[in-house]
Formats: sequence, structure tokens, C-alpha cells
Amino acid sequence: MTAPLCQIALSVADLPASYQWYREVFDLQPASGTNAFKGFFASKVQGIADVASTCWWLADGQEFFQLELFQFHRPLARPLPADWRASDIGYSTVGIHVPDMDAVLEKLAARGSDTLSPPMGEPGARRACVRDPQGVLLELMEADPLGGTQRRADSGGAAIVSVTLSVADLERSIAFFSDVLGLERAQAPLHEPQHEALWQLAPGSSRRCTLQAGPFLVELAAYEQARPRADDYRLSDLGILNIALGYRSRRDFNRAYRRCLDAGVRGNWRPLDLGAWKVVYVNDPQGFSVELLHVRRWYDRRMGFTAGIEPPPVRA
Repeated sequence: MTAPLCQIALSVADLPASYQWYREVFDLQPASGTNAFKGFFASKVQGIADVASTCWWLADGQEFFQLELFQFHRPLARPLPADWRASDIGYSTVGIHVPDMDAVLEKLAARGSDTLSPPMGEPGARRACVRDPQGVLLELMEADPLGGTQRRADSGGAAIVSVTLSVADLERSIAFFSDVLGLERAQAPLHEPQHEALWQLAPGSSRRCTLQAGPFLVELAAYEQARPRADDYRLSDLGILNIALGYRSRRDFNRAYRRCLDAGVRGNWRPLDLGAWKVVYVNDPQGFSVELLHVRRWYDRRMGFTAGIEPPPVRA
């Protein structure tokens, strides 16, 4: 099996507020955090000059997976455009399996976070879309798109299951994520044309390819009318900034990075190797940031893969 998706990273403006929103709505659990992502090494890894951030992690009960929330102190994060659409080039949507759809919808309504359109589908297989406090698009799925058979842990609550990218060139994206990173073709698509209405776009307005990274789905979507990223786009801008593929062995990490180099895909810097963990941010031919991350199992607690650990205070 290919390396699993182990992380989805978001840039947020108010870390405590976003963190609490995800905890209350989806019952995600604290998994520590750090104020150490700043200075020379952080700037080299993330490709952002003089960067400084506070990072908090949330766990959903799945082994070796985290939702990572960054509040950037330098540079300050810029918001999504007011007219942002799911078809705009970039990481667009996080898919979340919510077994108790009605309970989640009630929590969202109580917080003034209404779905973009009424839920679609029959009871037990309904879907709906909502935006988080930063405007990130979240798709709620009452049925696990992989049937739950490959889920590594089951907390009984919400579980993050997918991420969708809006790409300019579908074939080039498939070549990178499949041929270079080794993601496998999924047995069934994540979306059908009618699902576009969930995020207020015309049905059938995109071509899609669904890939699998362990028990997670990575969906590539090419829209007929896709607006490019701003020329001054920065990784720290609000929204989904990247995903990470996780490796338990250094050999597998090194092989994945070598495949990137052989394909002409470079990192922001050389891999940062701190013994217990190793990381590099690579950028695909269309400018998408993907993190390759190796973590030794005994270091999971320090790296935010163990639930029940409160994060440190936000410190610039």
C-alpha cells in the first residue's frame, strides 16, 4: 500500500477560535502543538522568509493522522477572496465522515454555520457542504466513502477521509500524485457530477480522478472555468496550505523523495533530518505543496499523533 495521508494543514487567523470550532463541531481531540516553527529551519522547510507560527494539532481517532492548524505570526495570513469558489486553483475541500449527520448539522446551525445547500442523498448516505471559520470548504459525508473497511481506528465520531484539489492540468496532476508519489487509483469515484451542486457549481463542470493514499482519498478536479492562484500567493495564506504523506521507515521516505528528484520535482530545501523525524516540502509542477514526513512511532506524542495532549499557549 502507498504511504497514507497523515496530515491536512490549514492556515487560520484565530487559532484558539478555529481549534475550538473543530473540537465542538466534530469532537476532534487535542494532540499537542508547538511554537517552535520559526527561524532559519522553518523558513527553509516551508519556503517562507522569516516565518514564525504557532501550530496546534487535532486527532480524529485514526492512527498516524492529524489535522494541523497554523496561525502565522510572520507573515500575517491573508484571507481567501470574498468570491472564492471550489473551482479556484488550489486545495479546495476537506471531506469528513460524520456518522451522526443530524447532530453535526445541529451544532453547525447553533454556531451560525449553515450548509451551502440542503443535504443531498438518501438517509444514511447524505452529503452537505459548509465553510469553516476561515472559509475552507468542508464536505460532510454520512457514509464513509471507503465503506469503513480500511479505516485504521474508529472513534465512533467524525473522521477526516478525503481532500480535493482544483488543478489546471488533470493529466499532469495524475502523473505527479500517481506516478511519482505512488498513490493508487481508487476503486470508485469520490463524486458524481450532481455533487457539484453541493458547493454551488454547475453539475458536470469538472473532470475528476480519485486516488487513494492509505485509507484516505485524494481527489483531483479540473474545472472548465478555473481561476488561477494570485501571482503573490503564499503558503501562509488562509485556507488549506498542503497535505502530508507519512512514512514509518526512513528508507521509504528516501525512496519517495528520490522519485521526486528523478521527476524534476524539488523541495523548498533539502530534507530536514532530526533523527526521530524527517521532513521536506516539495512542490509539484503546478505549484502544489506536498509534505513528505517520516516519524518514528515512539515520537508520535511529540509530533501531534497522540490524542489527549493540550497545546501550548499561542506565542509569537
